[in-house]
Amino acid sequence: MRKLLVCLFTFFLVYRGTISAQSDLPQFAVFNDAEINMKECPFEKDADAVILLDEASSDFGPDYQLITLRRIRIKILNERGLNRAKIVIPFYSKEDFEYIRNIEAVSIYQSSLYTLDKKSIYTEKVDQNFSNIKFALPNVKVGSIIEYRYESVMKDYGGLTHWLFQSDIPTVKSCYLLHMIPNAQFSYVVTKKPNYPITIKQLENEGKTYFEMNNIPSLHFEPYMDAVKDYLQKVEFQFSGYISEFGGKRNVNTTWEQVAYSLATDKELGGVVKKDVAIPDELKQLLSKENTNTGKMTVIYNYVRKHFTWNGYDGKYAMNGLKKLVDTRAGSAGEINLLLLNFFQQNGIESYPMLVSERDNGRIDPRFPFIDRFNKTIAYVMVDGKNYILDATQKYCPPGLTPFPLLNTYGLIVNKKTTDVISIADDSESFKTITVIKSKLDKNGSLAGYATVFNYDYAKLLQTEAIKEDEKKFIRENYEAEYEGLKVEEFNYENIDSDSAELVEHVTFTDQFDESGGYILLNYNLFTSLRKNPFVRDERFTNVNFGFPMKMEIEETIDLPENSKLDAIPKNRKLTTPDKDISISREIQQNGNSITIRLKFSQEVTLVPFEFYAGLQDFYKTMVDMLNEPITVKVNSK
Repeated sequence: MRKLLVCLFTFFLVYRGTISAQSDLPQFAVFNDAEINMKECPFEKDADAVILLDEASSDFGPDYQLITLRRIRIKILNERGLNRAKIVIPFYSKEDFEYIRNIEAVSIYQSSLYTLDKKSIYTEKVDQNFSNIKFALPNVKVGSIIEYRYESVMKDYGGLTHWLFQSDIPTVKSCYLLHMIPNAQFSYVVTKKPNYPITIKQLENEGKTYFEMNNIPSLHFEPYMDAVKDYLQKVEFQFSGYISEFGGKRNVNTTWEQVAYSLATDKELGGVVKKDVAIPDELKQLLSKENTNTGKMTVIYNYVRKHFTWNGYDGKYAMNGLKKLVDTRAGSAGEINLLLLNFFQQNGIESYPMLVSERDNGRIDPRFPFIDRFNKTIAYVMVDGKNYILDATQKYCPPGLTPFPLLNTYGLIVNKKTTDVISIADDSESFKTITVIKSKLDKNGSLAGYATVFNYDYAKLLQTEAIKEDEKKFIRENYEAEYEGLKVEEFNYENIDSDSAELVEHVTFTDQFDESGGYILLNYNLFTSLRKNPFVRDERFTNVNFGFPMKMEIEETIDLPENSKLDAIPKNRKLTTPDKDISISREIQQNGNSITIRLKFSQEVTLVPFEFYAGLQDFYKTMVDMLNEPITVKVNSK
């Protein structure tokens, strides 16, 4: 079915030509006084640069290639915007699917116009799928305008997916025209904020649809947000049907049920799972020791994730079957997980392919059955009365724990009974830590201590992954950069390779607090990751997606300098949101010449829509301020 769609796309011709709605666009390299004299973006005054125009037109070649003409004009507003003159044009170079040609570029400063020397254009291979065209505009200064255009040539219309109106800098005008030949139909979905107007013109006599947005603010990364592209103003396209030569209408994958059915029968997805693939002898021996399906599932999953290497690419299909993967032990995420499913089904374990879109890839809209929004295939397993979601490319994720990149997303189970996507969540497991700290403060404000951090569930998963990837970076970012003045003297850990035992971190550290006039302001807020409020913007445009519930307990004992006194101790306190889905408590107790601090934090909410951001921001500000209330220690200088 997928190959049929590709064939149908070759009859789905797109043309973005010049129509009346675009007739007011300026000619290439012709600039007006208002653009040249612009000092700031009128609707985003602190912007480093602004896109004055982003437009494209597409047509088809003699062999039904998709040929797209793209033009972008940018005004540089300050020093930070100068990097916009370094142009990168990515393209899908695998098997020569796409190439770039006819590049032209200019820059203008005041009244001086400079043209790009085409000898400075070069191509850089990124990986086996993608390459970049790179060049830098000449003589660019603050106040310059740069403009470039090029043609993208693709083999077929598989490359037609979406048009983005929004960027990380503001855009004055973005326009897109789509022309479709008779007998072909497409679906489109517009994603935009209600207060951002869009122009959509249906020119039915010409078979064209025109989209335009103006004065679109930039979108920046915000803490705990989903994929940036989830919130970009955009229009997405998918081929949806055609009119046969006899006049009958044929729809293609217009419901999730149709999508799932067609994929279940696709020989490169559902079909490849059912083919006999040789099971390695080592895996057969391990399976011979298991008497339950849960045991067999665990053995197969652990074997595949430890013996097959992910090549860094996602993918939904096994384009060339699975034999090569078994021989090379390396492949895409889709190939590895389809092999995992193959082994499951050969051993009588009920399992199905599941299409997913990880959080970084962007969310699925359950209303629209768009296959292209999924980025990989994983395994959905039903065994001994429990359901499991498994991705064998997640090296440190044990069976039973839903992979973190999939939390609060949707998945499509690929079988003939599927009628809709399902929500993926795991409220039964949390990011849980228990920390015990013992330390000693001297009269000069130096704190020396030892911490034991017990990590469970998602805390263990994420900490393990970070430590394995770069231990020094983990120490620097999670401890030393997080807590100003803290220095890790020694760091080691236990159980990092165990799927069942908690990860235990051992941290020997020192910290320094200010001492003045015999007083030390002691900040006990250590190992909480809550010394700073992550929600500082007054307004937020994206949802807050924590992914999982969080639980944290800390018990900290601090021995004080001899003959010292506590001049001020923060009161015991508990904070709770009105819905009681976030709470934190603090207890501080003095025992002779030492103090003990106990903190308990619980956050059950995992997804906060941006409409409720103000309440979350207020709570986090109050909580962080509470945790940073110092203990004032008066020391004896003698």
